[in-house]
Amino acid sequence: MVARVVPVDPFDLVIFGARGDFARRKLIPALYHRMHDGQMPEEARLVGVARADLDADGYRRMAEAVLDEFGGTDAQDAEMRRKFFTALDYVSLDVMQEHGWQNLKQALPENGTARSRAFYLSVAPRFFGPIAEGVHRAGLTDEYSRLVIEKPLGHDLASAKALNGVFAGHFGEHQIFRIDHYLGKETVQNLMALRFANAFFEPLWNARHIDYVQITVVEKVGVEGRGPYYDGIGAMCDMVQNHLLQLLCFVAMEPPSHFEPDAVHDEKLKVLHALTPLTDLDRVVRGQYAAGPGTPSYVEDADAPTSRTETFIALKAEVANWRWSGVPF
Repeated sequence: MVARVVPVDPFDLVIFGARGDFARRKLIPALYHRMHDGQMPEEARLVGVARADLDADGYRRMAEAVLDEFGGTDAQDAEMRRKFFTALDYVSLDVMQEHGWQNLKQALPENGTARSRAFYLSVAPRFFGPIAEGVHRAGLTDEYSRLVIEKPLGHDLASAKALNGVFAGHFGEHQIFRIDHYLGKETVQNLMALRFANAFFEPLWNARHIDYVQITVVEKVGVEGRGPYYDGIGAMCDMVQNHLLQLLCFVAMEPPSHFEPDAVHDEKLKVLHALTPLTDLDRVVRGQYAAGPGTPSYVEDADAPTSRTETFIALKAEVANWRWSGVPF
């Protein structure tokens, strides 16, 4: 697949958790590169929201340091940085409190146009519901509003259903985007071309010719200050039930009737329905990284001396359909 730059109309993007690890490593550099590549207009407003008592200039200084560390060579364009920082604003807000939401509304003045406004929730799942309700109470929801939710969606089936109920009370289903940022990786996107546009691979992509499928994700960094978040999540919720299941679906799915969101969604859902329940514990291994040369152990890194949270997980899954029957994943 060839990457295309599609310019978009002016918009507002409100990032909750704007000083978190994900915003620093991924969101801020990615947004800068969207402006650098001509996709994001200068009239866009990017509003960071977090509890820290910062002003807009303080947040821009943080973003400047982020681009120096994670932005790459393109982030050294002085004029483009000036334009990007001009688009940045910041609102200090404790989303669990009643007060402060009007400050966010004041940072997003109406301009009389049909301007899209997206609320990006880069926060722990326990804040999803209160943020959706707070945005609604502040009068910031209308037909042009969008709610963008990072994984994980709740901590079990019941909490996921409860959250979806809260979202549905304030947003239409077409306004809710439950996203997985892993799918934006170029290699992941190219899986579709590898699967369905390659005349050599497609006839062989089945149980008759494939002995097993191994999907591996390896990270070199530890939790690095994310201990309070990670210790309540673990590798299973942080990686397996979202990123790795998505990869499994791309590998195992049937060709969609059209390469459109709903059609691709339907084929991935068929794979999930075909997964055999993991009742054999011998097919699952959990572990936790220990100390290495010059690096602390997980319990030291996360400051959680009695933690049993897994940082490593391996499992053997089976897709019980005609294409993959008998092939372990």
